[in-house]
Amino acid sequence: MQSQDFWDYLDRLVARSPVVIDRPLGSAHPRFPELVYPLDYGYLQGTTTVDEGGIDVWVGSQPGRTLEAVVLTVDLHKRDAELKLLLGCSPAETDTILDFLNGVHMRAWLVPRHGDRDWLRWLRSRRSVRRFRSQAVPEAALQRILQAATWAPSAHNQQPWRFVVLQTPQARARLAESMSADFQSDLLAEGLPLADAQAQAARSRARICAAPAAILLCLEEEEIRRGAGPAPETLMAVQSAALAGGHLLLAAHAEGLGAVWLCAPLFAQPAARQALDLPESWQPQALFLLGYPARQPGETSRRPLEEVVLYV
Repeated sequence: MQSQDFWDYLDRLVARSPVVIDRPLGSAHPRFPELVYPLDYGYLQGTTTVDEGGIDVWVGSQPGRTLEAVVLTVDLHKRDAELKLLLGCSPAETDTILDFLNGVHMRAWLVPRHGDRDWLRWLRSRRSVRRFRSQAVPEAALQRILQAATWAPSAHNQQPWRFVVLQTPQARARLAESMSADFQSDLLAEGLPLADAQAQAARSRARICAAPAAILLCLEEEEIRRGAGPAPETLMAVQSAALAGGHLLLAAHAEGLGAVWLCAPLFAQPAARQALDLPESWQPQALFLLGYPARQPGETSRRPLEEVVLYV
């Protein structure tokens, strides 16, 4: 039997069975009150296992509740082994589940579905997300995202990118306030009425403040070589930093997070630098807002290849 057949059968089982959450996030284990469930936990109604209960499921925050992995457990206290399904669980939530299951009497092993993933389809599924749930982004997930960003290619392998993680709401508020003042001034200079300029600046400020996490991408000027002249070398460094930003977005997507790229810092570099007390050589380039999506944006159109590709 092929691996795909196994996952297809599980998909059909999930599709035909209502999910019952009998132990919601934050509830205590009925026999071990010190164990608090970190995610919703329940079973597939109408299914059976060796203990005559339904097949166990963990339900995460991702839309669609797609089946991305199963967990095999061995429980010495109950003297049994079981299979548990992970529905709509992000990588960070999967780590949380494994930490919970690998307790005193139990050991758990993850069987991911990733080997069967259509990677090109997955790349096309990334969206710019601007509205997030209040759930915090785990520190471990941020570290993995930043590490992935540093593996972007760069001209001369200079790696000119620098990242500023805005860890607190206060830091995000300082940056938002500083940049929104510049934004409002620019809008007024373009002839926008004061009320409209204030409203746009307020929306921009609120969006940044509401995000659970934010990362400012900067360019380190001292890493720019001068061999080919200032303009080409600076452009190559900007391209390198942008590639790191692209890696960051894809890494966030792989973690089950939503993210959006904002160019606002590029137009308010002194204000952003001053708000965060950055080194003078760090040029703010872009701001990334991250979090678990409040809703998943729909598919957007793309220009057909014949409009953007030239074969010579």
